[in-house]
Amino acid sequence: MRIHPQESIQMRGALLISTVLIIIGGLAGNYLRFSEVRPGRPADFSAITYKTGEYIGEERLFSESSYDILKADTTTLRRYVDAENTAYWLFIAYFKSQKYGSQIHSPKHCLPGGGWKIERLEPFILPLSNGTTKDVNRVFIRTQTSQQLMFYWFETRSGSIRSEFDIKLDLMKNSLFLRPTDAAFVRITVPIINGDFESATTNAVEFYNTLHTEIESALPFSN
Repeated sequence: MRIHPQESIQMRGALLISTVLIIIGGLAGNYLRFSEVRPGRPADFSAITYKTGEYIGEERLFSESSYDILKADTTTLRRYVDAENTAYWLFIAYFKSQKYGSQIHSPKHCLPGGGWKIERLEPFILPLSNGTTKDVNRVFIRTQTSQQLMFYWFETRSGSIRSEFDIKLDLMKNSLFLRPTDAAFVRITVPIINGDFESATTNAVEFYNTLHTEIESALPFSN
């Protein structure tokens, strides 16, 4: 079959355009991958008090291997107790960049590895004392000897993000618009006593609200 000269020119033109687009796409991808806009300030967890209302807290530590896996730039793990000696846990991990192997690990993957079984995971609207709300995950986890309720979510330049998929989209968006790609993972954990899931939820909401303003100030995302 003989190709008409005009068709040959069109084919070569289309091939040239495709090649140029591939090269441009590759260069743009590399630029977004290796370019980085640094955040104006890092997280400062010293802004979060150890005594608030009826809760008194202390700093705790994970194992060194856990921090190696996490690859966060700054973390705080705190155990607070109330007047009845009930434990409330706060964990925040801040990542100044999510581009270089330090993307946030999902509890969906980490919890089973730590011996916890996820019994229930659902979206939850966390009411805040200032009249606004925060879209978070509410999780019921258990081992053979313990039941706990967990709230977790992510904070970025775009605000609060609930899902792991959306945090990846947010990373792409901030990279594309040359914004800092820093992010934080926030987790609140409280015990479930006598199987009372709703009371544990109420306790977790009240506990978080005592620290909400300080947590927002500690992270570099607030205006």
